Amino acid sequence: MGWIRLLYRGPRGKRMNTSDPIDYGESRWRAALSWSAYPLLVLLPFGWLILNFDADNTGLLIAFAYASLLTTGVLEWVQPYCRDWRKSHGDLLADIAHQFLTSFIAQFIRVFLVVGFFLLIDRSAEDFALPVWPSDWPLWAQAMLGLVIAEFADYWRHRIFHEWPAAWRLHAVHHSPTRVYFLNANRFHVFDALVNSLVNAGILALLGATVETVYLVGIFTGLHGPWQHANVAYRLGWMNWILAGAELHRWHHSTDPTECNSNYGNNLILMDALFGTRYLPPRSQDTRWIGLGAHLSRFPKSWLGQQIAPFRWSHLQAPREQVGID
Repeated sequence: MGWIRLLYRGPRGKRMNTSDPIDYGESRWRAALSWSAYPLLVLLPFGWLILNFDADNTGLLIAFAYASLLTTGVLEWVQPYCRDWRKSHGDLLADIAHQFLTSFIAQFIRVFLVVGFFLLIDRSAEDFALPVWPSDWPLWAQAMLGLVIAEFADYWRHRIFHEWPAAWRLHAVHHSPTRVYFLNANRFHVFDALVNSLVNAGILALLGATVETVYLVGIFTGLHGPWQHANVAYRLGWMNWILAGAELHRWHHSTDPTECNSNYGNNLILMDALFGTRYLPPRSQDTRWIGLGAHLSRFPKSWLGQQIAPFRWSHLQAPREQVGID
């Protein structure tokens, strides 16, 4: 049973501070796992889906996204980045609720708004699409283009939700956990999730993207999202200039605004590199400083409380003396 004990100890069985990133030393199998996990469990399945795409079998596409969620959860126990992040911080039940309620309600409202809009004006969505999409390109090329275009729109949506105080009240729900792990990838306020889905799908629809492209962009988001937040010690190396993985995204959840207001990328980090908001310092991250900070220590833990929180913002502020403000 010695291999089980390795899951709870650092290299050579030495116990470490549970709030520190785990140092796996010179273990070759740990290194191999850290470099192979993402390519094998995200990039390889996505490539298979492109080659075997079937728009009529949406159940298979959804199954791939949930398989990614499952494998990420398993790897968090096999090779965690931070041992303390494996235990609940009072967030587990809310995050499970977000997996189902937030996504369902946001998608329901989106369909209601979109269908209602086109019924109201008595037009079809195709009437607004620009005939510029390269539908004759290979599917893999259309998928790559779709990811880049959707990322451009989502980058600015995400950045505005950080820099505009009224929108930050909604987005703060996503930053409220004090750890970064696979289940809080879908922790959003319903209205934040709604705007996100409208922006991403809207720009692709406006450009006349094929149904296959829209599906594949959504599936890559489903595959990648848990890994972006994964409490897994994995590495991307040079791909950190292309993909918005956990090595980058953990800094985005810092309580320090100079670190938090960076790495806005959802799937790709290209826009952050282009607009100067990419942040990946060589030092290790202090995993104790994750979340909203002491000034919002009253932020609710429950799903319903988080949906109400943006509308009672002044009541969430901690007293000035509690956060050391003179």
